[in-house]
Amino acid sequence: MAVSVKFSILVATFAVLCVVGSGNAFFFLLKSLAHIDRYDTGDNFVQPTYGGSGSTSNAQSKEIPEYDFVIVGAGPAGCVLANRLSENARWKVLLLEAGPVENEFNNIPILTGFLQNSDYNWADVAEYQNSSCWGMVDQRCSVPHGKGLGGSTLINYMMYQRGNRADYDRWAAMGNPGWSYDDVFPYFLKSERASLRGLENSTYHGDDGMLHVEFPPFRTNLARTFVKGAREVGHKKVDQNGKTQLGVSYVQTTTLNGMRQSAYRAFVEPVLANRPNLHVKAYSRVTKVLINHNTKQAYGVTYSKHFRNYDVHARKEVILTAGSINSPHLLMLSGVGPEEHLRNIKVPAVANLPVGQSIADGVLYNGLTFVLNETGQALLSDSRFQFRSLADYFQGQGPLTVPGGVEAVNFLQTSRTQEMGVPDIALIFSTGSLVSDGGLGIRSGKRIKTSIYNKVYRPLETLHNDQWTATVMLLHPKSRGYMKLRNANPFNNPKIYTNQLLEEDDVETLLEGIKEAVRISKSPSMQRYDARVLGTPLPNCQQFALTDDEYWRCAIRTLSSTAYQQLGTCRMGPQEDSTAVVSPELLVHGIQGLRVADTSVVPTTISGQTAAVAYMIGERAADLVKQSWSSM
Repeated sequence: MAVSVKFSILVATFAVLCVVGSGNAFFFLLKSLAHIDRYDTGDNFVQPTYGGSGSTSNAQSKEIPEYDFVIVGAGPAGCVLANRLSENARWKVLLLEAGPVENEFNNIPILTGFLQNSDYNWADVAEYQNSSCWGMVDQRCSVPHGKGLGGSTLINYMMYQRGNRADYDRWAAMGNPGWSYDDVFPYFLKSERASLRGLENSTYHGDDGMLHVEFPPFRTNLARTFVKGAREVGHKKVDQNGKTQLGVSYVQTTTLNGMRQSAYRAFVEPVLANRPNLHVKAYSRVTKVLINHNTKQAYGVTYSKHFRNYDVHARKEVILTAGSINSPHLLMLSGVGPEEHLRNIKVPAVANLPVGQSIADGVLYNGLTFVLNETGQALLSDSRFQFRSLADYFQGQGPLTVPGGVEAVNFLQTSRTQEMGVPDIALIFSTGSLVSDGGLGIRSGKRIKTSIYNKVYRPLETLHNDQWTATVMLLHPKSRGYMKLRNANPFNNPKIYTNQLLEEDDVETLLEGIKEAVRISKSPSMQRYDARVLGTPLPNCQQFALTDDEYWRCAIRTLSSTAYQQLGTCRMGPQEDSTAVVSPELLVHGIQGLRVADTSVVPTTISGQTAAVAYMIGERAADLVKQSWSSM
């Protein structure tokens, strides 16, 4: 269906729904339209941009069997690498991506929650957990990660957070020279083109990169009140990507004039038409890295497209940028992984490495909802959210530019951390609650049981009072998980054991975060609205009083979920490190011509979201590759 037809349907239906006041129906419509057919112009293409016209370029009439570099996965790091390596006109570069092309509905930030249920999500589900996910279907939490040109930047909340200086200094101290904060900071600046009001002269932001970073152009009164309230109880207002993180700020997002800017749109689309040496293939799922068992040399990949298999060779390197789930999955399918596990599922082992054995996954507690004594302050009840919102959006303003309702973040340090200046909790402020979209996006995306939703949250659907949510994010969990192949079939998703909240200390740290959010809710500014914690207990925790710590410990294990940032599945470390899969140069130990360059290599947890880290890894990896092949 043409963009203009979709737009006409959207406008007409939006007008009708505004008249009848059916906000939930409006969001259901957008969810449905987001599944309408997408562009697939075959090999090398430029996707038509929002409201504009695109053109195809460099279409291949036949398969090119050999490239200098084959990049697997078009997430942030893969798109950066495709851009930087193809700067050398002598190098032929192929970017392979299993998923589709983004469409115009990906670009509307307010729709982020729905994208968890779209074809842009690999839709992995963790295995049954004893220590967490009590409130999820089959006691299994979802593990969303992006599938398409742009990777997880197609479905994430667009928050740009680099983490803390100490995070990277810890990498270097673990035997990874070149990865300290001072080493990686220039790469953050290289990618970034900041447009942050009030921070124009900050030395902590880049201004000539390809990735736009801005404050969302729309703010609710409630978000302003939250920031003010946090300051009233002692939290400083900070630049979350500046000298210090500890404090409150409005979110910085990877958007351009209020529209999502995916990694593909930022780094590949602008250069593709003018670089005949760069080829892009969507709907191309890599199923195996081709490795010579005798020489341990990677020489290409096998990929499947439209039910046909193809081999493509790499003269110099195969670079995996498929993310923290798909990169280790692909390595193990190719014989690189724990030898005993590979033997059990009859995959010939090429290298015995601890692939997938150390998953560090941030945790979100999603159930802390506050109810106000009035309406008109939250996103969907704001008087500015009406028919003209659509026109405002295309002018780069209005409520549709708010990423999934998220507006502010407060980084804080609890009493349970020993590292001064390093946050261990992030309070993510969003207007609304699980019912803001009729439960269609967040509830189903996280697999929350219908019985819990009906008991606790469905009554809010008919409540006119505004709500806001403090999502409590555990930044440095002590619990560690692992993943394995389900079998040798490359089209079967892996088994993921997140082991969230296995360590009791993780629960206690989240509990402190909950208490701090409640303290902010009692600030003078927030009390103007008589903000109070939703008083309906979770069915499985109702034996405890809402004021009891035991209730919240039960609630944490019931409604916590992934923070969308699995790390460490292909850990970076020196050869002598028994937990390491890749070297500090990101080369797979024991295999020639094979690198991994995405967040799977991160050896520790990060004090923030990981998209910014992935861009940085792509930039640093590009320089490492160029140094290796500078004379060729």
